Amino acid sequence: MAFDRPTIAIGVQGAYGAGTASGSELEGAGSPQEKTTAERSGEFGWTNIFLEIQDIGDRVTLGASWSADDFETDQEGRTDSLCSLGPTNPQGEAISDCPVVGDAGTSTVSVEFSNMVTAYAELRLYEGFYVKAGIIEVDVETKENLHTDTSYPNTSLDGDIIGFGWRGSWDNGVFMKTETQMTSFSGVTLQGTGSTGTDNNTSVTLDNLDAVTASISIGKAF
Repeated sequence: MAFDRPTIAIGVQGAYGAGTASGSELEGAGSPQEKTTAERSGEFGWTNIFLEIQDIGDRVTLGASWSADDFETDQEGRTDSLCSLGPTNPQGEAISDCPVVGDAGTSTVSVEFSNMVTAYAELRLYEGFYVKAGIIEVDVETKENLHTDTSYPNTSLDGDIIGFGWRGSWDNGVFMKTETQMTSFSGVTLQGTGSTGTDNNTSVTLDNLDAVTASISIGKAF
């Protein structure tokens, strides 16, 4: 059986998706520490540039993409009282069974994602329909202003993708793809630095970050 020769293709992709993340923060030097948990969701749009080797063995495509855009979450804020996990006396002072003493102030935080890189493989099933799987990495910059004077280091997240789509092409090598993709990032824990007072053991943990995206691509095969 003879197969067509693989082709090199380049293109641009517009994507829009929604994601949900959950995590927690630990504050304080004592035991137990103050623990705050949260779950947030958001919607994002971005542009990818991709390079592919198409029609390997007539059915397989290998590709890589890079996001040309940065996107940032909404800024979140929280105000802690003098004793956020226990009662106070009439003078507003923490009583002895309060786990956190002197933890008061307002904190804000947001996160910026950039340099999102994906490597993937597509398997054509029937006509132009295909399934897709791959790996993804994205840089994460934390932007925080915490009342404990703590700062968190920047990091990167790794994840897996699966999806399905359809590709149609014209005789001149121009093609179009529509696709739905599910992404799951692994969790990470960041240890805070530079904190003052009793809050010198602060950490934040991302338990999970999952997203579903839809995209349209246009490209040219050579």
